[in-house]
This record gives sequence, structure tokens and C-alpha cells, in this order.
Amino acid sequence: MPKPQVTRIGCYAVISEDSRILLCRLGEGMVHKGMWTLPGGGQDFGEKLEETAIREVYEETGLNVQTGPLISYTSGIWQLPEKDMHSFQFLFSASVISGNLTHEIDGSTDLVEWVEIEVLTIDNAVDIVHRAKEFLMRPACLPSVDHHSVSLDFDRCV
Repeated sequence: MPKPQVTRIGCYAVISEDSRILLCRLGEGMVHKGMWTLPGGGQDFGEKLEETAIREVYEETGLNVQTGPLISYTSGIWQLPEKDMHSFQFLFSASVISGNLTHEIDGSTDLVEWVEIEVLTIDNAVDIVHRAKEFLMRPACLPSVDHHSVSLDFDRCV
């Protein structure tokens, strides 16, 4: 019997501070367990892409964010043991507006941390983290940080 074929839309937030990026570690039962990923996840029926990113960031980190411009999107086919999945991934810039950093309980991730961008490698972070890293490492994209917000000059980055 053929495996089920599903479509999944995922929305993620790229949140940076100085030379660090906010990441979540994939937990038990996940294909890439133990690797870093961006906070984010699957879209619920009726949600706008930005709403998905905001909700997922809160669920995985305890932080309320405001999304900025779309940084990147991609699609691909994942052949998993139980299903074939056509995945669409949307990465938004985002800034923290309130909340306290909290680890997700009983979810897809088990740890949230600010991680130095320079330590991220193919061995410890999934593909979307590297797309975010490439974006953030563009000289014009390095964030300008004050105590209340992070700003990026997107016109010069894209």
C-alpha cells in the first residue's frame, strides 16, 4: 500500500540579537532530534502565514513577537518512513515584543536558547537555520539592536 501524501505549510521566525539567533532544539520523536531549528511550525486552518509564525514562536519559546518582512521561502518533498510530505517553509524576520523565554513542554522541541551564529554547522542545525544564517551574515543585514527592538535594513539585504 502506498504511503499517504500530505502537504505541510510551516512558518518560522528569524530573531537575532547581536551575534546570536534564537533557536529551538528538536526533541524526542523528531527526524532531526537534537539539532537546532528556528522557532516555528505548521499552519492551522484559516491562519495567515504571519499568524502561524507568531503563534508557533509563542508555543515554543514563551515570547510574543512581531513579524517583519518575509526573508525566504522554499518547498520540497520529504520522504519520511510513515508518509511523503510536500513541505512549504516561510521564514519571516521577527522581533520580541514581550514574554519570558520558556522551553516548550510536550512539543516538538525541548530547549530554546540564544545561540552564537558562528557555531552553527551542518552537523548541529537544520537547513532553515542555515538559510537564516546566510541572510543574517550579509553585511547590510547585521541587526541594529537597542534595548527594545532589533532593526534590519531589508532594502539593502534582499
